[in-house]
Amino acid sequence: MSTGATILINGAGTTIGYAAVQIALTRGARVFATAGTTYAQDLRDLGATVTGYGVGLAARVKALAGGPVDLVFDTAPPAGVLPELVEIAGGAAKRVLTCSDLASAAEVGARDTFHEDPATWTDGERFAAFPEFARLAAAGTFTIPVAGTFPLEEWRTALDISQAGHARGKLLLLPAA
Repeated sequence: MSTGATILINGAGTTIGYAAVQIALTRGARVFATAGTTYAQDLRDLGATVTGYGVGLAARVKALAGGPVDLVFDTAPPAGVLPELVEIAGGAAKRVLTCSDLASAAEVGARDTFHEDPATWTDGERFAAFPEFARLAAAGTFTIPVAGTFPLEEWRTALDISQAGHARGKLLLLPAA
């Protein structure tokens, strides 16, 4: 991703989406994000332009961006929006990558993370960002939302919260000291 590129992160309130927003901003991209109210202000504080989900998504994003965006990364749970995300990318389905709606990706011609060919990546491309983002995380400038921490023996409680679908962040299990 080049400096000045425009990207839409659909599902920026998910853990992957929240991280992707930070990575794109660090790389100098102009970031547009879809998110619910839980993380919308946090994403704005990071520097993303945030809009909600739902009817009129393509029109809202294109109005905010001043036209189509260069890339779309879809991390939201499947909701039938891939055709609209392709529209946001100016009709270029190959500029849309999803890590969640694999079934629809093939139908609309979008890429998905399970069918990308990592064999074509060099080790430098594959691992280059890890040390940088590990340093940023250690400095507290690269974060993901954590909803709660649990002793390992309370794994069932964490699982119940996760399966209820309302964790609002990562649930971390802590091994015994």
